[in-house]
Amino acid sequence: MADIESFVGGRTTCTGMHLEAEDPESESVGSEWGVKERGVCYDADKMGIRLLAVNDMKAFQTRAEKRGGGYFVGKDFAVYSPDQATIAALKESGLLYLFCEDPAGIPSGFKKEPALVDGCVLTNHTG
Repeated sequence: MADIESFVGGRTTCTGMHLEAEDPESESVGSEWGVKERGVCYDADKMGIRLLAVNDMKAFQTRAEKRGGGYFVGKDFAVYSPDQATIAALKESGLLYLFCEDPAGIPSGFKKEPALVDGCVLTNHTG
């Protein structure tokens, strides 16, 4: 988690990181999500940024697709924030966004790499 916090904190505000307890509505429920550890830090506006250490990226992307995507993904971690400034900073970091809507809606010139789940792509376009 320290590495994920350092990565995110090097690109945007990420303070007060702490682990989050199991929550039936969250990404950390059992092995279904493939999440090993889940934490949260806070941006400059005190909005939560979810930091997810992922040990099974295919399981994570499968569950995320059912929820509608919206996560930035790295090799073994994922990040979620509702804040537009944080989203812009993460987009500039090189992380790709798990996009699970019609890939034809991604304008030309943006990356469209295959995701691990059908119906989704990894892109640097966040909509």
